[in-house]
Amino acid sequence: MTLRKKRVKLEDIARKLNISIATVSRALDKNPRVKQSTREKVFKMAEEMGYMPNQIAKSLSSGKTNIIGVIIPRYDEPFFIEVCRGIDRYARDHNYKILISSSRNSFEYERDNLVSFEKGLVDGIILSPTHETETFSHIKSLINKGIPIVLFDNIKEEVHGADHVLIDDTKASFSAVEYLIKKGRKRIAFIGGIKEKKVFQDRYKGYLNALQHYNLPIEEQLILHCDSLEKEYEDAEIQEFFNNIQDIIPEAVFACTDHYGLLSMKTLLNLGYKIPQDIAIIGFGDLGLGDIFVPSLTCVAQPTFEMGQKAAELLIKQFNEPEDVSHHKKVIKLKTKLVVRSST
Repeated sequence: MTLRKKRVKLEDIARKLNISIATVSRALDKNPRVKQSTREKVFKMAEEMGYMPNQIAKSLSSGKTNIIGVIIPRYDEPFFIEVCRGIDRYARDHNYKILISSSRNSFEYERDNLVSFEKGLVDGIILSPTHETETFSHIKSLINKGIPIVLFDNIKEEVHGADHVLIDDTKASFSAVEYLIKKGRKRIAFIGGIKEKKVFQDRYKGYLNALQHYNLPIEEQLILHCDSLEKEYEDAEIQEFFNNIQDIIPEAVFACTDHYGLLSMKTLLNLGYKIPQDIAIIGFGDLGLGDIFVPSLTCVAQPTFEMGQKAAELLIKQFNEPEDVSHHKKVIKLKTKLVVRSST
């Protein structure tokens, strides 16, 4: 059995050199008040003993951790993975690291994560609220305590004091459905996620607006709001949906995520339909999967990586604002585009 080595502390170095803990601390911080010869002895002993500085202890004295807290609803969603990549890239370019936590699509976990981060682990927070988040008082409380916050994606209400990064989901969805209509597709199905999520509400609104604008009927049988938050159950829901509407099969499908679009394509191909000859399909996201399938998936492309970069940029700018000046909220709306492939 291997015994675990005890972590070396400042007092261990001080005891070895017969000097005070305060002198060791100042020497390791390269304080000019400590003689050069003493600093060299402290650094040499610290290296010999395998000393590693305690980041939390250092943050207590400096007031900074150089860590950004990121809270996302789920780890297995390509959208959030790509946003986190953007946050991490910008943060590391500016000497910050990120600490990622998941709310598991739960308001309770979201609030718990914020409380944990509030305790000094991070300098600021980037958050995508869950679909369960109906009140933002827990976020406003942190803002009132001076903790910088940036919200992105699923924002149900404007929160003063927090910067916002998002896209115009309604406009993007309208454009996608309009494209299908102009291609001659009149009967268009909608595949969305849980009704409580703001981004799905807005994408559904864009779908309805496009049908109404072109005087096309809204057929309830062709509308699916997936209830599940687990991918395997989403697959089952979509299969059941298309099995139940084979007598009124649509000419096109507008899916609110790439995942829904690819599941729709798989199900329809298995049912014997040709894509796009029989049914055209558009997804939403363009997160790297649409162009590797056959047929490749037409998508609304979100600037997902850029969303992460912008969120990190706004947060770090808040860090550099004077403490005695009120923060004026910034809202950044990033542009989307339709990437046309062979599914339409």
